[in-house]
Amino acid sequence: MVLMDLKMPEMDGVEATKRITNKFPHTKVIILTSFADRDSVLPAIKAGAIGYQLKDIEPKVLVETIIAAVNGNRMLHPQVTNQLIAHVATDTEPVKSIDILTIREQHVLEQITFGRSNKEIAAELHITEKTVKTHITHILGKMEVQDRTQAALYAIKNRWFDT
Repeated sequence: MVLMDLKMPEMDGVEATKRITNKFPHTKVIILTSFADRDSVLPAIKAGAIGYQLKDIEPKVLVETIIAAVNGNRMLHPQVTNQLIAHVATDTEPVKSIDILTIREQHVLEQITFGRSNKEIAAELHITEKTVKTHITHILGKMEVQDRTQAALYAIKNRWFDT
């Protein structure tokens, strides 16, 4: 059993998963990461990951994921499942609108477009930094982008916050 992150210094998690599952086919790899975008999810599953969870998962669900993997069953975070279903349902890239985000996620993203740090966003919105990080994880997954810069650029380019 391997819990694998996707972003690592020497080799990314997708490549490491490929190598592990090719060399040790009975080894189960579960991705445990902050990324739920299409460009992270699909390659990881194709590389042989049997599970995929986000780092903000409850410990109980992580244990259930590990048990499922040991038994040969897949357990995926709901955002990951949504990515896979969207990929299967359409070959075209869906047009995104700001409505894919909750109101609170919209507020966090707007603060990101202002160039604010997590600490500054937390202070502005009267929430904890951990809550900001959770919202950012959800934003990245829903928008199918790799990082906050891509999310901010997309929002600005599509004039999501122009009044």
